[in-house]
Parts: sequence; structure tokens; C-alpha cells
Amino acid sequence: MAALGILFERYIELVYGVCLKYYKNREKAEDGVMGVFEQLTKKLKKHEVKNFRGWLHVVTRNYCLMQLRKKEITVSYDPRIMHSDEVVHPTFGEENNGEEKALKNCIEKLPGQQKVCINWFYYENKSYKDIAEITGEELGKVRSNIQNGRRNLKNCIEKHQKVNKEV
Repeated sequence: MAALGILFERYIELVYGVCLKYYKNREKAEDGVMGVFEQLTKKLKKHEVKNFRGWLHVVTRNYCLMQLRKKEITVSYDPRIMHSDEVVHPTFGEENNGEEKALKNCIEKLPGQQKVCINWFYYENKSYKDIAEITGEELGKVRSNIQNGRRNLKNCIEKHQKVNKEV
């Protein structure tokens, strides 16, 4: 703790400057400084740091970004920018039967975990957390599988549409 106190005194201006850059508010930046140094007590036990100044800058930046993301997710809820259920879970009528077939075909082509996560998320209405518990995967891996699965589906469907236009 004595060493951490010395580091705190030596690098407080750097941490405060980075926090102020992200928060654009003095009080929030001061709170951020305390949060970063709180994290240091845990992180320094786990990491061997060769370039402390650079490492601290990255830790501070990541801390600030995570705090801003938390606030965005929990505070900045704006229903006007949320997807409608129809966008997230499209339904296909008879006129779109070809699109539905293309989607199902593309889902079948997805790699294993992407296919599983996409099916659980979109067809079973499970949350990321639920899917992580069901599959035994980490939450970040589930998010990644869904994001990559969506990208792969989009590319596959675009390819399918391009082929249909040529025919």
C-alpha cells in the first residue's frame, strides 16, 4: 500500500488528465481517479508491469470507457432508437418465402457455436446470459458468436440475393 501511495502521487495528474478527457467533467474525473487507483490494488497483484506509465494509461482509458458504456446502457435508454420486434425477429409472409428459405439455409451454414447462439437468441428469445448458462460459454464468447453470426448471415443473404438477381 505504501508503494501504491507513491505511485498515486507520481501519476495522479496523468490519470486525472485521461479521465478528464473522457468524462469532460471535473467531479467525474476525480471519481474516475479514485476508481482507477482502486482497480490498481487488484490489477497490480495479477500483472507484471514493465512500463508502468503506459500500462497505467491503458488501464485508465479502459476504466473510463467502461464507465461511460455502463452509463450509456443503463441511463441513456431512448425507445426511439431501439429496434422494433419486427426488425430483431422478422416474420416472413408468403411473399417472402424465398427470403425465409435463404435465411434458414444461411443459418445452417454457420459454424457450430454461431448457429447455436443465433438460434437460441432469435428463435428462443434467450438473453446472452441465458445462452452462456445453457452452452457453458463465457458471456463475451456468446456475444462474439452472435455478432459474428449476424455478420456471416448478412454476407450469406447478400450473396444469395446477388445470385437471385443474376438468375
